[in-house]
Amino acid sequence: MTDWDPRNPDAATVRYDLSDWSLEERVELVAMLAEADIRHDWDGTELLVPTESESVVDVMLDDVEDDDGAPTSLIGELEEFELDGWTTADRMEFAAVLVERGIGHRWEDDLLLVGVDDADAVEGLLDEFDL
Repeated sequence: MTDWDPRNPDAATVRYDLSDWSLEERVELVAMLAEADIRHDWDGTELLVPTESESVVDVMLDDVEDDDGAPTSLIGELEEFELDGWTTADRMEFAAVLVERGIGHRWEDDLLLVGVDDADAVEGLLDEFDL
């Protein structure tokens, strides 16, 4: 956890306007932030997080907003990667890498699912990923 203080006006902070989110969506997001050990605060309906957590929080926001949890590009034959022991923070960080690379994916507990065409690329990213 960082030394970030949302009350410090000089703290590097990202603000997300979540005024159009339901209470259930905000509760789901807060649970994800807590499980990933990401400090956060609220200013009304605006979520405040440290700048260093922005990419991981972006993925979390997308996950909460995504109705079925699977990107539309994830169709056809799938490759499975069993990632036992990964924390939610690890999964979110790796998901941010996948999103950055444009690789469609979804999680089912500790199982990462990707299209077979992306399996080699994901294998290489997993080899590079620092846990």
